[in-house]
Amino acid sequence: MPRPSRLSLELLETFVTLAEQEGDATRAAVQLGVNQPSVSKRLAALRRFTSERTGQPWLVRKGKRWQLTAEGQRVRVIVTDMVRRYEQMDRFVVSGAEGRPIVAFACGQQAASGFVRGAVEQFLHENPKCRVRLSTARGQVRIEGVAAGQLDFALVTDTPATIRKIARREMYIEDLLEDHFVLVANPSGKATWARRWRDLPVNKPVAALELLDLPLILPEPDASRRQQFDDWCYRATARTLDVQVEVGGWQTILEFVASGLGIGLVPESAVKFFCQRSRSKLTTRPLDSADFPADAVRLIARKAHGKEMPDLSELAGKMAEVLKSHVRRTAR
Repeated sequence: MPRPSRLSLELLETFVTLAEQEGDATRAAVQLGVNQPSVSKRLAALRRFTSERTGQPWLVRKGKRWQLTAEGQRVRVIVTDMVRRYEQMDRFVVSGAEGRPIVAFACGQQAASGFVRGAVEQFLHENPKCRVRLSTARGQVRIEGVAAGQLDFALVTDTPATIRKIARREMYIEDLLEDHFVLVANPSGKATWARRWRDLPVNKPVAALELLDLPLILPEPDASRRQQFDDWCYRATARTLDVQVEVGGWQTILEFVASGLGIGLVPESAVKFFCQRSRSKLTTRPLDSADFPADAVRLIARKAHGKEMPDLSELAGKMAEVLKSHVRRTAR
């Protein structure tokens, strides 16, 4: 009796890479280091296998791009996990006795420049034979990286519901720090909105209704934080915010604010860090937490089977503990 065919690592790598390249087969070919016909042959073999074995293909062609089907979305995390674990094993075998263990995690750009840098310095001092790989990708990419096994853990500000939705698996989620949002500005005499800024309440939180028509500097539309701001404002006012500038990264937003181009809506810790580093003098106004709930910095990791604890190696666990101690110092 012939042995049933199996999915090869080559086909699984092609599926994962194509998903990461948003269905662009040309970019996937470059990433894989093969030509376009080779990718086409692999995709044909993958579609044939999945259709014959399950009756549900993982991919469908839509115009010039490939899209994951519902079944493809369902299996993506586990397939990515398998591919990444093989890559980790391959690196370990190739490195031999000279290889150093790696702790891989992710956080935002501001955190990386602040308390995370101090935590990494302490960890490497205590574990000199280890190597740290730090990513500052966007929140969704961080969550996907942890879920797929590319990252040991990550720091994110997404809600637990959003984390679980993106990860599509059970996750360990630990709240580390609460951070309130504020309005921040550098109102010069030339700014046309300076008077409106001065008219905002100082001794009480600013409501979402009072933000309307202010020239705001906000994250880009596809950023999860921007979408959250828009949702909060619409829920409170049934209107949308007036945006002057859209740009990524809290520190970049604050540089635009410092130049007087508009008013930022940012976490309080970001303002504190920016002013300490640049010695800029910016003015702030508190926001009504009923309209703009406090931010929460969360540590996420894959959950240990059957236990309410992170699934981390000994070294990754040490790095996480050092990081948490630095977060607590920041909160004081």
